[in-house]
Amino acid sequence: MKKPFVIISFATLFILIYHLAPYIGVSDEFVIGMFILSPFILLYMVYVILKFGKPSEFTFDEKFYDDTDHECTGD
Repeated sequence: MKKPFVIISFATLFILIYHLAPYIGVSDEFVIGMFILSPFILLYMVYVILKFGKPSEFTFDEKFYDDTDHECTGD
């Protein structure tokens, strides 16, 4: 499903524009509006990731951090 990718891309673009807005001459009212809107976009992104995201195929005992190949060497 491509929905998480679209929402994550939109939220990332929104934050990028928000951070660049003072440097590209956007009005203060627009920046304040983006500031007020940003928590809702973040919460919606978290909701979409938790609802439609793909869970890891490994357990914590198999791989404690999914982005690397480190294996858990617990007792």
